[in-house]
Amino acid sequence: MSLIAQKLISASGATEEETDDDFNLVTGLYHFDGSNGAQNNTFLDSSSNSFSVTRAGSSTQGTFSPFSADDGKWSIDATSGQSFVDVTNTSGDFQWGTGAFTIEGFVFMAGPNSVYGPVFIDERPASTNGAYVYLAIDSNQRLLMSVEGGTYYVRTTGDIRSDRIGKWTHFAFVRSSTSTNQSFLFWNGNKVATGTIPTNFNAATVSRLGGIKWVTASNNRQNYYSNFRFLKGTALYTGSTYTIPTEPLTNITNTKLLTLQSNRFVDNSNNSNNSFTGNGSTTSIAPFSPFAPSSSYSAANRGGSFYGDGSGDYASIAASSDFDVLSNGTFTIDFWFYRINALGTYADYVGIFNGVSAGVLIYQNGSTFDVYINGSTIFNVTHPSLKQWVHVALTRDGTTLRLFLNGVASGTSTASLGTSNYPLNVAGDSTGRVGIQGYVSDVRVIKGTAVYTSAFTPPTAPSTAVTNTEALLSFTNAAIFDQTGKTNVQTVGNAQLDTSVKKFGTASAEFDGTGDYLFLTPRPTLNLPRDFTIELFFNSDSFTGYKALLASANYYNAAGSWLLRATSATSIAWASYNASGANEAYKEFTVPSMSTGTWYHLAAVRSSESINIYLNGTVSSSGALSDSKNLIDGSVNGVYVGYEQTFSANGDFDGYIDELRITQKARYTSNFTAPTKAFPNL
Repeated sequence: MSLIAQKLISASGATEEETDDDFNLVTGLYHFDGSNGAQNNTFLDSSSNSFSVTRAGSSTQGTFSPFSADDGKWSIDATSGQSFVDVTNTSGDFQWGTGAFTIEGFVFMAGPNSVYGPVFIDERPASTNGAYVYLAIDSNQRLLMSVEGGTYYVRTTGDIRSDRIGKWTHFAFVRSSTSTNQSFLFWNGNKVATGTIPTNFNAATVSRLGGIKWVTASNNRQNYYSNFRFLKGTALYTGSTYTIPTEPLTNITNTKLLTLQSNRFVDNSNNSNNSFTGNGSTTSIAPFSPFAPSSSYSAANRGGSFYGDGSGDYASIAASSDFDVLSNGTFTIDFWFYRINALGTYADYVGIFNGVSAGVLIYQNGSTFDVYINGSTIFNVTHPSLKQWVHVALTRDGTTLRLFLNGVASGTSTASLGTSNYPLNVAGDSTGRVGIQGYVSDVRVIKGTAVYTSAFTPPTAPSTAVTNTEALLSFTNAAIFDQTGKTNVQTVGNAQLDTSVKKFGTASAEFDGTGDYLFLTPRPTLNLPRDFTIELFFNSDSFTGYKALLASANYYNAAGSWLLRATSATSIAWASYNASGANEAYKEFTVPSMSTGTWYHLAAVRSSESINIYLNGTVSSSGALSDSKNLIDGSVNGVYVGYEQTFSANGDFDGYIDELRITQKARYTSNFTAPTKAFPNL
């Protein structure tokens, strides 16, 4: 058993919360604790007005927010397509010249790459002249630094990644001195190659992180990248080994770039010469990193968000004089958003309006971000990259209107504004304006105060109801939530908490077998890499028919989809499709006879391309299923709990589920003692 939970003893002798050494690899943790009958269908206004909030469509709330992970504990998801981030430097900071330098970061290889291994850095220009950083793993699994044209200055001789699939690994490329021009490659804290590189080592203007520049094939897929740092003038690692960083990298002396750490594409080195462009169609910011969170989830310090699927989902507060911000001179409207789909037209984020033209509408319009006031477009600015958290603030101070995106002033106006009572709409409205497919957090309306009048650093904590706050939608009152802060949870049908039947804690999730289920909203971290563990406690009222426990939301001959279900009282089944939607893997695992009304611990574990089923810690006697598929559907379609999309009759789960945990690691590789307490929150 690889779960390591320990008691921490403070200096005062008090016993602190248990911890899990692999918590940084946990991508979903649901305790299902709370009051009886609770669902995620009620939204609250956290201002002193306590307005009634109308929920429309399948909108939900949960823990994925701009603050669901500390700064430094984020990554970019490059597990599909041509995912990368381009950094443009305008001052030659990445022209390495004749001196020492260090390029380092972390990679999580989620699965086998189609052609080559991860591409960490690609600084090559279109020309083949000169020496430029190209740091990657090749088709023979060798870590290398090369240049355009195929010259290898430093390269390992053997397979470098075979034992690192599904693990965070620190890498570094270092040149130590100008006298010898010696350079070193480090992998997981060990020097793995030494070579001599040119005296004058250059770079293109654009450094591509996590992707390859000149090949159109998707040979950079299936990786997460975190905490990239460039040092010019410092050889940070020169010995044969070093201790791998256990905390996020920091802005030390000679740092020219520090990125892939935050909830946005930003440079934490404070180097104003760097600008960022993400490949928005594929690249996501994810709360997934080599480092565990500093504290367990709480609404106060981690916040929450609204999720909409782009099809009729929105939240609203009825018209009120409290929202007559337009007639009151000074005001602030601010919020965060995270859009996961392609750029569309007239996709609302926040609207305070009455009818078609009267009021304020802040929305996406194709490739631009617009503010529409009383029938006219007042601001029209370039849209930030997709799949990252973006902070928006619209203020008026006296007669001056200002728009800020991520704290950067994006224009001013003195447009004339009308007067009326208005409703507050989030992500869409009843008139048919298209809603966001993605997340909105911390929607706040302040009447009488301009919080922002010049450029500012975006908030680092959830918004609070400051003086003059008329409405605050924090979306933090979800009854069923993900303790990791990575997903939102929708309750469908009569799925709810039940305090009378539970394994641990105060309650469990109850399903009646007729249309009840939970929906975990799409997130990259719901993808299942080469190794994983899905585990839960379940208590079934029936074993008649196929009873789905978990399934990717587009299961049934869909690319990268998967399914876990009970097929009878003596059988648990696993099924999956590869990334092309073909080659189904299916097996019914024979388990000891199960009884209704009894709690069982179930674990589906993939290790070394084989899936095993464990019931109460004992592996199925029918043997493992060979399965080499990269299961990527969770980031696109989300995951169902208690439901599957097949042609099977009686497929809805009927009973109770408690302590659901998804880990990007094979926790169990032999028989073990089933957990005897709730899973740790840290």
